[in-house]
Amino acid sequence: MIITEILKHGRENATRADELAAKLETTPRGLRSQIMRARDAGEIILYAPGGYGGYFLPSDDPEIAQKEMSAFYHVQAARCKHGLKAIAPVARKLGIPLGQLDFESEETL
Repeated sequence: MIITEILKHGRENATRADELAAKLETTPRGLRSQIMRARDAGEIILYAPGGYGGYFLPSDDPEIAQKEMSAFYHVQAARCKHGLKAIAPVARKLGIPLGQLDFESEETL
């Protein structure tokens, strides 16, 4: 089963990760891998944190979809920024130039 066939449109229809993993008969790690593969293929799969959060596709309403995607973008950008701040001292110590990340490569240092 393909993840985008299970997910519904709109934040109000978000599916919790544990429910989604069960529907796909996979583990939480397997779920994250499937989501990453779908995103790598160009699918837009959004996530909303919190008690009523979960994974979902953008709303069918373009105006609402824009707001959902913007909210997802800003949450993820903040997480990335905090993650980069966490590794910055280590990168400096290793002599790795900050800001030189290759997002297309699977290779890690």
